[in-house]
Amino acid sequence: MNLKLSRQFITTIILLLLNIQFTIAQKDTLNGLGSDTMLPLMAALASNYGTPEEQVLEVEGGGSSLGFKGLDEYQAEFALSSRKVRSNEKTDIENNYDQLIEKVIAYDALSIIVHPSNPINKLTMKQLKGIFTGEIKNWSELGGEDLPIQVVTRDQYSGSYGFMTSVVIQSEKSPADVKEVHSNAGVVDKVSKIRGAIGYCGIAYVEEVVQPLSISSQPSNFVYPSFRNALNKQYPLSRPLYLYYRGSDKRKVQDFVNFALSDKGQQIIAHKGYIPVL
Repeated sequence: MNLKLSRQFITTIILLLLNIQFTIAQKDTLNGLGSDTMLPLMAALASNYGTPEEQVLEVEGGGSSLGFKGLDEYQAEFALSSRKVRSNEKTDIENNYDQLIEKVIAYDALSIIVHPSNPINKLTMKQLKGIFTGEIKNWSELGGEDLPIQVVTRDQYSGSYGFMTSVVIQSEKSPADVKEVHSNAGVVDKVSKIRGAIGYCGIAYVEEVVQPLSISSQPSNFVYPSFRNALNKQYPLSRPLYLYYRGSDKRKVQDFVNFALSDKGQQIIAHKGYIPVL
């Protein structure tokens, strides 16, 4: 190989290495923050998202409220939320000369769970409100055992807490000895270990160690939190699951949003136990 060819070869290798380094440097990271309820769904979507060499998806829980805080402070490209954005959260984000975009990517059935030994298998919305405001204190008041009711709830940053508060409880009152936990899995674990306990979690977190209850908004029409009943919108505690993002990030996040709403994305969502958007 003569000197001229050697120089051309070396130059080609250097250009290739520079191109590889440039590609790595150009790799985008999408940061999602928010709802614990949506973490299994998002993890499944992320693992099947088509272009990992071009875009990395990192998702963290902590509660829907933290997702909106992350958007407001530019710590995340999108917020995961199991409740609708509050007006003050929307205002805070849009006051930064931006637009907040909302997409429903799935539905959930917020499941009311009790210890598996509890003979009570159904409650009306009125009874549920009575329990979570502390007005009903013993299972015997509902035809069950003479056993104190132990309410297990999520923290105030949780979208599930916000949904329960606005749709079911509609009050700031709560039992004096309420136990607060910081995740869906934590609720399931706590309820499974306390005979008189009652709590709530997303449908994808329900396990055999707890018993989901049928719920009725009317005294005679009780509906179990099954996939089918949630899909048909018959279960009274069905709720949308949202992705929120800033208008300024639309180009960056649009491919992932389109993937989540595609046939493949919706099949992944259904496979994880969530209800697809129809």
